[in-house]
Amino acid sequence: MTLLSLSSALPQAPTNIFGRDAIVDDLLSLAERSASLTLFGAGGNGKTAIALTILHHARIVAKFDKHCHFMQCDYLMNSLDDFLGRLSNTIGLHHPMDTSQLLSYLALSPCLLVLDGVDSILDPLAPGAVEIAAAIEEFGRCDNICLLATSRMDIKIPDFRHIEVPTLPADGARDTFYDRCHLRRSAAVDELLADLDFHPLSIDLLAGAVCENDWGESALLEAWNDNGTSILKASGSQSLEDNIQSTLLTPTIRALGTTARQTLEAIAYSSSGVQEIKLENMFPGIAGVGEAVNALCKFSLLYRQDGFVKMLSPFRFYFRESMQTLTMIYHPGIDPA
Repeated sequence: MTLLSLSSALPQAPTNIFGRDAIVDDLLSLAERSASLTLFGAGGNGKTAIALTILHHARIVAKFDKHCHFMQCDYLMNSLDDFLGRLSNTIGLHHPMDTSQLLSYLALSPCLLVLDGVDSILDPLAPGAVEIAAAIEEFGRCDNICLLATSRMDIKIPDFRHIEVPTLPADGARDTFYDRCHLRRSAAVDELLADLDFHPLSIDLLAGAVCENDWGESALLEAWNDNGTSILKASGSQSLEDNIQSTLLTPTIRALGTTARQTLEAIAYSSSGVQEIKLENMFPGIAGVGEAVNALCKFSLLYRQDGFVKMLSPFRFYFRESMQTLTMIYHPGIDPA
């Protein structure tokens, strides 16, 4: 993939991005037509990396020139004024503008705007979410603006293309890991990567831990067996725990109270997932488990497959290692599968 350097105000593109050629090519074609897009998927699946790859790509620079902007939506005050103020600052304006003024300004030339992590401001229970969503929808309808949003939640914005970002394909995950840490390829390490469901953040953090600690293969496998997900933190990197906790702190998940954590720990107990029709019988001690599953799936902490509710392996390892006892919520007379 050909990348060009843009403004120093933009975050850098990832050096290498493996296993994403098809989705990047599709996104490039859509962006060149100024389509508005939402990339959604589990935390750590590489949505931001893909968006930055698009933002810096030679084809995008050729179309949009210097009119490419990246706005991180974390830590906003969840008001329309704060959103518009941050956006005004992002595109280099000295004073905040309202929605119509920003639309007029951005529409002067073809523009690509990346809004990273919009789930943090569009959570249905967050104050200001309705007004912010309406503004984003209005920006997305403008023919001269390509708006690319990333989200852990599949947000249904009218006229936006919704594209799910899955975990990496096996070859892409292996290439990512070995490129980052330069261990020799081996069946044992490949199996560990598969045990992580080829989750991009976990693969990257594992490679970072290898580099930081100067581990060989034996030391890596021993550290994983002894310490599990606690090793998924390299210097300067976000840990798996940080990633999970940021989702747990969203207003919708927090509103579930202890039910959210209990449900996650219960699902984590089974490596093959839990049949959805058995949830209430299996976990009679969890009040509102069905409602919790709906919310947790919406925010990509859980997912549904073939009638089962499942969890990505790194998340499952994390919750199993940190869980409280399940004796009060698990019904021992029913097989989790």
